Amino acid sequence: MAEEELNDLDLEEYEDETAGMPPIVKILIIIIVLIILSVGAFFVSKIFLLPRYQAYKAAKEIEAVETAKNIVPSMGLIHIINNITVNTLGSGGRRYIIAEVALEVADQTIIDEIISREPQIRDEFIRYLRRQTAQHVLDLGFQERSRRDLTKMLNKHLNAGKVDSLYYIKLLLQ
Repeated sequence: MAEEELNDLDLEEYEDETAGMPPIVKILIIIIVLIILSVGAFFVSKIFLLPRYQAYKAAKEIEAVETAKNIVPSMGLIHIINNITVNTLGSGGRRYIIAEVALEVADQTIIDEIISREPQIRDEFIRYLRRQTAQHVLDLGFQERSRRDLTKMLNKHLNAGKVDSLYYIKLLLQ
């Protein structure tokens, strides 16, 4: 019973305090309270939530880059040129190179052009390999240099597109 009387007194006192206020003052008090709450919410979000969001976003970007690094690109179409056999420069016919290469291209029209130009392409490979000495072929950098040179040479002969990569399937020096 004492609690009910206390609650009734508090409510009556509150009604007495606000009863004499004009409505504009009440509206201003509400606006000020809302502004204070908004500013408080802004600072709480800026101090606590924004740094966590930025860390989360950075972690997601790092994760996306890591997954992109782990994705192995798909292989294009392959055409193989078999049995290229040439004597090396300065060997007097005693040393020779046996090579087979795989050409990676983007689409079938390029492969069709390579097939139609295969005698010309084989001739270019033979000329290139005949200019090499046994020492050049044994050099560790020969494969990379020859891949780059032969790809560039091939792309000069093609109209339908370009060779994306050249892979040695076989490269023997006898």
